[in-house]
Amino acid sequence: MNHLLGKDAAVAMLRELLHEAEFGSLNCMALRIFRSDGVAEDFVVGGTAQEQAGVSADLQREFRQQ
Repeated sequence: MNHLLGKDAAVAMLRELLHEAEFGSLNCMALRIFRSDGVAEDFVVGGTAQEQAGVSADLQREFRQQ
């Protein structure tokens, strides 16, 4: 599921995700950041090293398919 959000909604969503991560209802999260200079960065936060590796691989696969 993709979420298309404006700046204010995105900030609110990130705050909510941070709250969920702090209180244990969020195990692992992946974000792809597109900077104004064209650089894309992936961040995988939380979970085990194995979960992070799997999520990172999924992001790379999805990016190549687009």
